[in-house]
Amino acid sequence: MITQIKTQVTTQQFIFLCSVAGISFLVTGIFLLGNSYRNRIFANTYINSIDVSGLELSEGIAVLESHRQELDSHEFVLSVDNISLASSSAQLGYTTDFTQAIDEVYTDQHKNNPIITAFSALTAYIQKNEYVAPKKYDETKLAEFLAQFNQKVELVGKNPSVEQKVSGSEKSIIVFPGKPGRTLNSQQTSQKILDAIQENKHAVTAEIASTSSVLSQEAIDATIARARIFVGKKVTLAAEDKKFYLSDQDFVSFLNPLGNYFDEVIKEFVAEISEEVNRPAQNAVFKYDSNTLRVDEFTPHKDGLELDQNASVTQIMDWVENIETETSIKGITSSGTQFTDTPQMLEVPLNRTQPEITLAQTNDLGINERIGFGESYYYHSIPNRIHNVGITAKKMNMTIVPPGKEFSFNKILGDVSAATGYRPAYVISGGKTVLGDGGGVCQVSSTTFRAALDAGLDITKRLQHAYRVSYYELNSDPGFDATVYSGDIDFRFINDTPNHIILVYNNDSDELYMNVEIYGTDDGRVAEIHDYKKWGATGPLPTEYYPTTELPTGVKKQIDWAVGGIKTEFTHTVKDKNGNIIHNDTYYSNYRPWSAKYMVGI
Repeated sequence: MITQIKTQVTTQQFIFLCSVAGISFLVTGIFLLGNSYRNRIFANTYINSIDVSGLELSEGIAVLESHRQELDSHEFVLSVDNISLASSSAQLGYTTDFTQAIDEVYTDQHKNNPIITAFSALTAYIQKNEYVAPKKYDETKLAEFLAQFNQKVELVGKNPSVEQKVSGSEKSIIVFPGKPGRTLNSQQTSQKILDAIQENKHAVTAEIASTSSVLSQEAIDATIARARIFVGKKVTLAAEDKKFYLSDQDFVSFLNPLGNYFDEVIKEFVAEISEEVNRPAQNAVFKYDSNTLRVDEFTPHKDGLELDQNASVTQIMDWVENIETETSIKGITSSGTQFTDTPQMLEVPLNRTQPEITLAQTNDLGINERIGFGESYYYHSIPNRIHNVGITAKKMNMTIVPPGKEFSFNKILGDVSAATGYRPAYVISGGKTVLGDGGGVCQVSSTTFRAALDAGLDITKRLQHAYRVSYYELNSDPGFDATVYSGDIDFRFINDTPNHIILVYNNDSDELYMNVEIYGTDDGRVAEIHDYKKWGATGPLPTEYYPTTELPTGVKKQIDWAVGGIKTEFTHTVKDKNGNIIHNDTYYSNYRPWSAKYMVGI
């Protein structure tokens, strides 16, 4: 059985319920009204006194276009200082922008909030909304007009810069103070023009932007003082075997007279060296006869390298900033001053990729990794010397030395004569520079000496040259050369490591550069060169000339450079993994003065 429950309603409750119902009905009606104007212009809306009420956007534009009236023509003038340019309104495409007008009206009326939009639609019935369409110039024609004006006002400027003409010279520092430059600020001027024509103003002063700065005399003096800090400074950037050098001239070029540094100049330098540093990973290949130790093919494994350019730029900038900071703190302004806490070599940051095959996987001789490295340059060498360096490096290449055995440069090289492919080049004989087969062989022996020093091997025989040869000092102090000649003028060392070693000779006849790599097993030994000194300097001898048919008559070519005499000495100490001294040898060299030498065509 269902029971019906009846509720008695009082008069006050009845009135309240009717009120609620009325309000609900009203709100519902307002929402319906607002919804009816979705995508339409509200009632009582006029643009340029043209009724667009209740129209969709495209309909409104069509109605406005049908009532378009031609605007009054005028001349518009743009000026700055004593420069001006005029154009007729017709040439500028003067017109009324109804599309912009209808879009702005619709956006103004339709809010993101549906309640506000609904009430706005309702109030539109009791209030007339009058809008004025904006006037405009054709964008393309206005841009052309501004470009013509810019041709009249633009000045090509140049920002200040500083350079050092001669390395090590404070007096060669030159500051370019800058050249004034300006250009039209097209965006600001365009907006200024559009604002003006809405008010029927037809003349506007252009907005001009400066494009460069000019230093005051005080700023020029400050820039010179700043540049002087770097005179004589230098730093080496090392990326494994490759080295790159930044000189005082480079540092000065990094300085921005307006403050801080030219980041782009530093970035460009880093980008250039990255092209030389970057390489893919290289797998090892080692094919040899285990009985004769003759090598058919040898390729050491190498990590893939990629220079971290951003980190390198930061590293260089930090170095430069550190120099400036130290100078400021210590009050040092004299050129060439190096600070003990400022490194003179920076290891550039490298990202590495491991190879799949290493040397240790290719042999059982203990030839697993590189343990020694030496390098040299031979710029200015005559063609025959370049040739001789090349064939010597080829003959010495891939030499394996068993543990406990002595390496003899002359024994491995063999006969040096025209019969074995050598060409006449200048050699030291009897205290004179003369043509002889094999000039250039000592480039290879000297580089081998440097590699053996680096590897910490037991060097048993090394003789200096009679005089300082310029080739051996292109990347080294004097005293790190080793001469060889037939007989007992030899370079020798003993492989006192527990495993075989192999000497790899890499020669680049185009770049006039070579290096020697020694591969074996790292037994933990550490080699150190210390207590280097030089003294007893004397001046060079008079210039000498040598007739030749290899050059046109009267043409001179320098083949040797004047050097003074000097004495040098350094100590080479090698310690085992426990810090015990294995070798402790002092290398003394006494170089006689030498003359510049020229070949002269006859």
